[in-house]
Amino acid sequence: MSEPDAEPTPSLIQQRLALQRRRVGAVSQLGFSAVVLAGWIFVLVLDGPNVWRWIGIVVFALGAAIGAVQLRTALRETRAFETRHGPGAGVQKRTE
Repeated sequence: MSEPDAEPTPSLIQQRLALQRRRVGAVSQLGFSAVVLAGWIFVLVLDGPNVWRWIGIVVFALGAAIGAVQLRTALRETRAFETRHGPGAGVQKRTE
């Protein structure tokens, strides 16, 4: 008798939803970091250099870069999913 899998494979709908969550999270992180980064740069230009302003700029620039990398990864994984299962795989259709 063989052992059952520890975790069942999620359905295509669940896989699509997980990919969409990753994409939305990456877009949110990228957008938030970009807006706050622009604010730090604006304050730096108006008030002049300060160590804390530079730290804020570096932190949110890193946050925006990480968000961009996560977005690129999510889009690449979505393309791979659609290549493997078809472009409409896991898309829920409206029934009315």
